[in-house]
Amino acid sequence: MALDEALSRLAVLGGRTLGVGVRELHEALRMRERIRPTALPGGVAVPHAIVRGLPNTLVVPMLVRQGVQFDPLESPSTVIIGLFGNADQPWHHVKILARLAKIAHDPGALAHIRAATTHADLVMRLLERGAVHA
Repeated sequence: MALDEALSRLAVLGGRTLGVGVRELHEALRMRERIRPTALPGGVAVPHAIVRGLPNTLVVPMLVRQGVQFDPLESPSTVIIGLFGNADQPWHHVKILARLAKIAHDPGALAHIRAATTHADLVMRLLERGAVHA
């Protein structure tokens, strides 16, 4: 999957859940990736953006078995965790981002997350690991 397609999928999922424009979310993610890729070691990426007018902060996880190349210096990302933050509450976005970074650096958590078989299972596994790393 190409990078822009992955960002688009995150924007569609985020837009549906938040009830906001997909195009705005997609462009916000693209702008963030142009500033600095959001890939982390271990095949994880956390594309994120703070957007004005969002009703709340949202985490949108997805698994891409073939991986997405977020950064040419890192391996392709198979665990992608999108994050859309409310511009009026940027501290909430940063707090969640820090927790996601802890999860991303825990090999056991990543194995648990990668074992998900459905999107609902993925969300549940991420929530479980989020509670552990609170």
